[in-house]
Amino acid sequence: MTTIEQAPATDAAEALVGRFFGAALGAAELFTIHLGQTHGLYQAIDAAGSATADDLVSTTGVDMRYLVEWLQAQAISGLLTIDGSDIRTATYRLAPGVRETLIDETNPFYAGGMPPIAVAIGRAYPLLQAAFTTGAGVPYSEFGPEAVTAQSALNRPAYVNSLVADWLPAMPDIQQRLTDGAQVADVGTGAGWSAIELAKAYPNARVDGYDNDEDSISRARHNASEHGVADRVDFEVRDIAAIAARGPRYDLVTFFECLHDLSRPVEALIAARTSLRPGGTVLVMDEHVDESLVAPGDEVQRFFAAASVVWCTPQGRVEADSEVIGAIMRPSKLRELAAQAGFASADVLPIEHPFWTFYRLTP
Repeated sequence: MTTIEQAPATDAAEALVGRFFGAALGAAELFTIHLGQTHGLYQAIDAAGSATADDLVSTTGVDMRYLVEWLQAQAISGLLTIDGSDIRTATYRLAPGVRETLIDETNPFYAGGMPPIAVAIGRAYPLLQAAFTTGAGVPYSEFGPEAVTAQSALNRPAYVNSLVADWLPAMPDIQQRLTDGAQVADVGTGAGWSAIELAKAYPNARVDGYDNDEDSISRARHNASEHGVADRVDFEVRDIAAIAARGPRYDLVTFFECLHDLSRPVEALIAARTSLRPGGTVLVMDEHVDESLVAPGDEVQRFFAAASVVWCTPQGRVEADSEVIGAIMRPSKLRELAAQAGFASADVLPIEHPFWTFYRLTP
């Protein structure tokens, strides 16, 4: 009998195994976190300060058998601290940092939008898999309500903490117009948080939020009402091209992290330019990607590249003859799109951010 000895794994293979294991671990933990979010378990522990399994069953109505598994997983993962050796009778508290990252929705460190991403992609995955053969797009609605939740949660802290305080001061002339009473179009408004923050900061301004997703607009209207700005913010389910039909009426048109998703970005920019009043401008916030391909890239570039495959490009290919760019929209590509749309310049604003680049487009 001949024995065949297996060659030892290379360092590269060992590193990849570790990387893939970490990815699988992260994905599994994201799902357990999402269960805690949707059933209010973190919130219940936070409200009480500490809680036992019996306490949580009483306050949230979850099943005890699943709950003890969840508590065990959370304690092992370090998201909950545990006082006691028996899972059922032990007392649990939030670990340091959990409140900021999973409960406080406007905290700069809030990361509660990450777990719903995994759930949304999982919901749409059969269509994504099929699309690789058919070339079809995958409608945003197929990603489910978790997609709206994820996008809303990921960007809201930045709008609350940075939009007015850090970003708009880079355009002092537009900031003055907002103070005086500007008209703003917020394209791809989603759940409306960017439009709401503008209205809260500038009482004389009027903001119109546009999105083609009905669930997003429904949430935006609810959010505007809750924050007391419904009288100055209007949300509509409307295609971007329809904005231009109303003629020049806006001092500022914003595209917050959405231009790269659009099926026809040049047409969208033309519509935005046409809708501007004299002296108006377009502000584009999009992914902070490298000027040219770097392979392998860092973790931020890897995230954008992967998201482009499973999120941005499929959603942008829903329309026939789509020209969607995808998440890797490099500065040179943005300038090319702006020139095709008739803008005289597309300048990068002096705003430092690890995830986004800001462009001012001047007609």
